Amino acid sequence: MAIAAGLAAGFGLTVCGTGALAADATATQPVMGSAPEPMPTGWTLKGVVVLSRHGMRGPTYAVDCDQAGGNPNGCLDAVGQLPWPTLGVVAGHLLPEGYDRVRSMGRYYRLRYAEDGVLPKTGCPVPKSVYFIADTDERVVMTAGAVMDGMFPGCDIDNLVVQGDIYRGPSCGYSKEKSAKSAQDFAGGSWEKAAKGDLAGPIAALDKVVGPLKPEVCTALGLKSPCSSADIPTTDSKPGVINFLSQPAEQLIMQYGSGLPISEVGWGRVAEATGMSTSEGIGYINKIHAFNDWVLNSSPYDAARKGSQVLDVVERNVRDVVEGKGAQFRFLSSHDNYILHVGGLLGLTWKLPSYAEHQVPLAGSIAFEVWQPPAGEPVVRLVYAAQSIDQIRDNPDLTPQSPPGLQVLPVKDCKPGPSGSCAWPAFKKIADHAIIKACVRRS
Repeated sequence: MAIAAGLAAGFGLTVCGTGALAADATATQPVMGSAPEPMPTGWTLKGVVVLSRHGMRGPTYAVDCDQAGGNPNGCLDAVGQLPWPTLGVVAGHLLPEGYDRVRSMGRYYRLRYAEDGVLPKTGCPVPKSVYFIADTDERVVMTAGAVMDGMFPGCDIDNLVVQGDIYRGPSCGYSKEKSAKSAQDFAGGSWEKAAKGDLAGPIAALDKVVGPLKPEVCTALGLKSPCSSADIPTTDSKPGVINFLSQPAEQLIMQYGSGLPISEVGWGRVAEATGMSTSEGIGYINKIHAFNDWVLNSSPYDAARKGSQVLDVVERNVRDVVEGKGAQFRFLSSHDNYILHVGGLLGLTWKLPSYAEHQVPLAGSIAFEVWQPPAGEPVVRLVYAAQSIDQIRDNPDLTPQSPPGLQVLPVKDCKPGPSGSCAWPAFKKIADHAIIKACVRRS
């Protein structure tokens, strides 16, 4: 989402879809980052469907205001007085460092799922036993390729499907007004209350990092110059400063993860602004981004209308694994909003190490593991895996013994089975009930 695309029209209140999350869901959550408990003896892993976010990228909109036609509402350099790092790639493209980190996740998937027999421990996979899906965005396609490289270096893997609308369904009567109301309700009834409550500290810290806004931005915001992001009004119904600072907050993760010197990450101001280490301060500041994107993408109205398509894709792939059809390992390369959509529709909640609650880390993924007991129906266990902020920067080897952050995600309204799993018939029923068929396009 462009940081200033909606400044003049309600400070970016354009909402991007997701689903409902019950307030009591956190009560069933395992300890943050805890590894999954082993499944019972005699159970076998039939296969896994991985829904992943793309890896570390450059800003998704122009950094240089000259590239935006001088429009202060369309460039990152307009936010603050100092130039923002471009990170050396075309807007929205995967960084070379991002490719390396995703490849590390691919090596981890290979080691992890070879342990349970889904993938071979050495050599190339059996033809057609693995399957990769991506939309047409460069960073998403390259992420799928990086996972393939990490999992099967030197192998001839041609099962990559690139389809532009794979995760996007028809509009199905989408209403911006209903979306905005749903988001406001999901935010606790008031964006302003959130800005002055739990997000007050992170907003104040990022305001110190960014510093004063440029005069033309103050004018575009209807504010008198000099001004800063902290002056942007937030109301019950409009996210204001929360939305404005959401993308700059996440850009700090890209800067830190790409290996920029600490003196160049947030202009070297993060530690002083937060009173924490730079990595801890970035995680603290990203409460803004996590809350903004969770509310705008996991509210009941948007999750149902914009998430039905992606949940349908996930369910159909999981069903194939349950029925023993096709590839045992399936990798769905996508975006953070789609993961938030699915999270909303299934009532999922998470908090990975070093991140704020509900944040979707770069190259992080939800694995839908299909386990078969010795007798009876299969179960589906959801496991979130994501590199911590420091792991993204340092890129250590990831193994089952030294893994990324892990967390099992129980599905709301499903009677929990072993290790937080959900019986396949119950999972299918919950997913089918959540999906609006009119919002699904099948090719």
